[in-house]
Amino acid sequence: MNRAPNPSSGIPVYLDFNATTPVAPDVVTAMAPFWTDHFYNPSAAYPEAVTVHAAVDTARAAVATLLGADVQSIVWTSGGTESNNWVLHGIWRSRPFHRRRVVLSAIEHPAVTETAAALESLGAEIVTIPVDSRGVLRLDVLDAVLDEQTALVSVMLANNEIGTLQPVAEVARRAHAVGAWVHTDAAQAIGKIPVDVKTLGVDFLSVAGHKFYAPKGIGVLYIRPGVALPPFLMGGGQQEGRRSGTEPVPLIVGLGKAAELAHTGLQDGWPGRQAVLRDSLESQLREASPALVIFGTRAERLPNTVAIAHPGWTGSTLLAACPQIRAGTGSACHHPDDTGSPTLRAMGMAPELARGLVRLSLGRETTAEDLEVAVTALTQAIQQRST
Repeated sequence: MNRAPNPSSGIPVYLDFNATTPVAPDVVTAMAPFWTDHFYNPSAAYPEAVTVHAAVDTARAAVATLLGADVQSIVWTSGGTESNNWVLHGIWRSRPFHRRRVVLSAIEHPAVTETAAALESLGAEIVTIPVDSRGVLRLDVLDAVLDEQTALVSVMLANNEIGTLQPVAEVARRAHAVGAWVHTDAAQAIGKIPVDVKTLGVDFLSVAGHKFYAPKGIGVLYIRPGVALPPFLMGGGQQEGRRSGTEPVPLIVGLGKAAELAHTGLQDGWPGRQAVLRDSLESQLREASPALVIFGTRAERLPNTVAIAHPGWTGSTLLAACPQIRAGTGSACHHPDDTGSPTLRAMGMAPELARGLVRLSLGRETTAEDLEVAVTALTQAIQQRST
């Protein structure tokens, strides 16, 4: 397994696994023959192509196992963005005429919010449901907007900025009671916590391969059996007409292998080991810098995500003072008018604190030594500025 750079080498420690992961060595190995020897089009009928098609089917079965899904419900896409776009546009096109309302949480990824904005220009009524101070969806507000005019409810499974888990199964139960469809963007959750589509009860679920050690450019849309969704891409009718385009076999094989590794790792206790490291990191940071604010701790959350802010610092400025680590901030914008992390703003945090978000996200092979580097770098930067 690829891992973060070794701090003893002087190479910065990578703690931005929520942004993207390296491709696992076993995934690279699985993909290699399909770039060269097994290059055939899986839709062709000759024996070599049939073998390639079988590899695609094997990968689909591995993803279905990871998600607790039926094999026929797994459709390959180019990634989470396409999957999210497909659901929102597809539901808008196929909905009953009177169902004009699309409901989102206030902390959705731009692949959902920007798509919803496009639908609004076509006449959709977009309703945003707030989160509470913990970063969790307000179910009471959701109840107030659910009725026979609601077409779709889209709520992410795990927040990308602070890691809080959302009550998607309960959202699905309530939305289905009024006849609405339910979608969850699960990009941040897959491979980090168990995800079972039947337990969640959703109609659609989006997966991004590069978030769990598969290559970039490949993803999945789970479509619940019996639910109709018109194609987003049309052409040669691949994937039973649901998503046209010649299948990128090496990427699909890689995603299938990554799903297999994730399934094994979840059974072997990856989440628990990461949570121990996460809790240790937060404890060390609190002890070294009592003024730090740590977000998401009062809710269920991903085992690998630590979200912090220090009053008086912007996230980008703090990370610039810590060349020993590579981590993420709530916003890439450095403009003075920037209001910071959308998630923290939705939680009611002041702009000066929302601008300070630093996200430290651990990988499968992150070590205690890696985290010691992070703690030392962050606390030294804070102390030097305050002296």
